Amino acid sequence: LAEPYIIGKLINCLQTGVTGVATGTQHDHLMDQVKMYLLLYFVTQVGFWLFHGPGRLLERYVAFNIKATFKGKLFSILTRLPLKWHREHHSGDSIDKVNRASNSLFEFFDTSFEIAYMFFRLIGSMIVLCVFMPEAGLIATVVTMLAIAVIFGFDRVLVKNYSTLNRFENSTASAVHDYITNIISVITLRVEHRVHGEVNRRMLLPLSLFKSNNAVNEIKWCITTVLIATMIVTVLGWYTATTVGAGKTIEGGTFFTLFEYLRRIGDSFYQFAWIYGTVVRQAADVKSAEPIANGLSSPEAGEEEQFHLPKEWEVLEVKNLNFTYEDDKHRKHHLKDINLTLKKGLAVAFVGESGSGKSTLLSLLRGTQNAHSASVFADGVELPGGLKHVADATTLMPQDPEIFSDTIGFNLTFGLEVDENEIREAIRMARFEPVLKRLPNGLETSIAEKGVNLSGGEKQRLALARGIFFARDSEIILLDEPTSSVDPQNERVIYANILEAFPDRCVVSSLHKLHLLDMFDVVYVFHNGEIVECGEVSEVLAQNGRLSELFNSYEGATEMTPMMATQQAAIAG
Repeated sequence: LAEPYIIGKLINCLQTGVTGVATGTQHDHLMDQVKMYLLLYFVTQVGFWLFHGPGRLLERYVAFNIKATFKGKLFSILTRLPLKWHREHHSGDSIDKVNRASNSLFEFFDTSFEIAYMFFRLIGSMIVLCVFMPEAGLIATVVTMLAIAVIFGFDRVLVKNYSTLNRFENSTASAVHDYITNIISVITLRVEHRVHGEVNRRMLLPLSLFKSNNAVNEIKWCITTVLIATMIVTVLGWYTATTVGAGKTIEGGTFFTLFEYLRRIGDSFYQFAWIYGTVVRQAADVKSAEPIANGLSSPEAGEEEQFHLPKEWEVLEVKNLNFTYEDDKHRKHHLKDINLTLKKGLAVAFVGESGSGKSTLLSLLRGTQNAHSASVFADGVELPGGLKHVADATTLMPQDPEIFSDTIGFNLTFGLEVDENEIREAIRMARFEPVLKRLPNGLETSIAEKGVNLSGGEKQRLALARGIFFARDSEIILLDEPTSSVDPQNERVIYANILEAFPDRCVVSSLHKLHLLDMFDVVYVFHNGEIVECGEVSEVLAQNGRLSELFNSYEGATEMTPMMATQQAAIAG
């Protein structure tokens, strides 16, 4: 704020020295004044950086931590939201919202000094004008109020459009995410041009709104510029007219100081309009993440209270479980009056045709969906949180493996610091060792490397090794056909390894390959969302009921063990 005043005084001093007849003493006095004003200018610059430098370092540090905390919080919320929420909200859309919101928050706090500078320049310049030239200060104040009204009026329209434009960009991000993550399907089906056209179509959808928004924005700037120019011309014209009219000499330094403060007020308007527009956009970006931030308060998210199983439980009973859900094709499915007993050391098989409810029950036990009603008893004592107690003690290994485009090691550990011996043991149990040996860099081999092409079964074994490793602390291990693409020989060894490694846990697996049934103690047979048969495998087979029908129609009969073939012959006889 002091710069225009100091330079103005310096110019006036020089003007007096040039126009007047200076004696030796006056010349020395003039040089002393020039040196003083130049020194003052230098001191203001150094003094500015004494405060600005440390302030910027602190500001950027704070901005970094705010971004990291905010992004971490959103990620934490996303990991705690139920699968139902994730099914209803596209992953690409969520990724775009998290990145956009956290980056905008960082930008805001990283450049917040500009808001402070703009405010102090505007208010400070107006105060200086009001003190030294009240008339100029009055004109500047009136124009300031008009300009602010114009900016707020236009930005009211712009802020609504920014939110709409964000939604269009989220839609584009979702499409790009889908096509890139499924690029193999895009290429093999030869639909590159079609998907490129779809991405272009989505990108161009908001073009008309973007153009109208730009027009509104430029009109705002135009009106602001005209108001500022009017203010500067009016004040300088008034100063010139009154000074000349009074028979006084116009001092160049005073004219410069007046112009500079007016220019700073004008620049503050430009800066204010730019900063306000930027903040409005940033606010819209942060607001776009509200569906994520508010996700835990939705009914589907459930309660935050933590539930645990009793430490020494032996038998769990799930009674009267009911659940209704709608699939992607809007078909309704039901689980009706499900009763289930889980014991430590017991191997439990879920059998039934596709869509009978096996996978749904596993997801309910894991807590990825919430049952409409269910009672849970631990050793005869009812647990108040129902299935939430069970979910806390389970690990679910799904049928479809999720593989990251990273190293084998990252896929196994998610990048966490772990004991390599334990990882090696999980690899052995999942029969992934032969695959690992042929990879060029072992655990450090990147999935994205040229020549690294894992089959479906190999990907399942990789995911199984990961699941086995992270299941070490779980009391109930859920397997949703995680070996469906694995060859029969390796599949049987994998199940044997799991059952041998976790003898004191309850292992529950859904099965389509019935040649594995002899490895389980108890079987539950599902049909149309109900359990129609249950008991020890041999006893249920002997009943010649639904399991027997499935068993007889099993296409993999040639893969059966001698024991299973004997049982089938006994049933047929």
